[in-house]
Amino acid sequence: MNQAYEAGTYIRYGNTGVCRIENIAEVPYPGPQPTRLCYILKPLRNSGVEVSVPLDNEGLCAKMQPLRSREEIDALLEEVATGEKLAWNSERKLRSLEFRKIQAQGDAKVLLQLLCCLQLQRRKLAMFGKRLSAMDDTVRRNVSRILCEEFSFSLGMTPEQAEVYITHRLNEKHESK
Repeated sequence: MNQAYEAGTYIRYGNTGVCRIENIAEVPYPGPQPTRLCYILKPLRNSGVEVSVPLDNEGLCAKMQPLRSREEIDALLEEVATGEKLAWNSERKLRSLEFRKIQAQGDAKVLLQLLCCLQLQRRKLAMFGKRLSAMDDTVRRNVSRILCEEFSFSLGMTPEQAEVYITHRLNEKHESK
């Protein structure tokens, strides 16, 4: 059983966000085994919660990813700003399913594409004095929070500064065209 991470390491864990690996320990677990060796994670945004990730569960361990460096973040922002855009689906139910799927996957590139799509739709609606639906705006805020949390930690800035940084980097390509 290979342990890819050590206690004290900061990682991102799916939609839970940035977590500190507090410990690697045997944890009581329901099922045929009375205990399982688990990563014990403490989410930064909710330090009162503990998440146990069994080392023998490849699917859950795959959700644990190293934090990105500034260079990786900048390259990702550049790729999304200049790359393929996510199309707006006008069918509300299908859009909702698509958004949930994207959020569940937790892929930062696709999350950034979704954020761009929502921000563009928000700007289009604002020209007509309208707003995003409550569902769409909730998705926009959740996606922004997930991205800003990780990026702010890696870039050494507040989540608010990270939000400005992300928005600026994504929009500068559109404005220069």
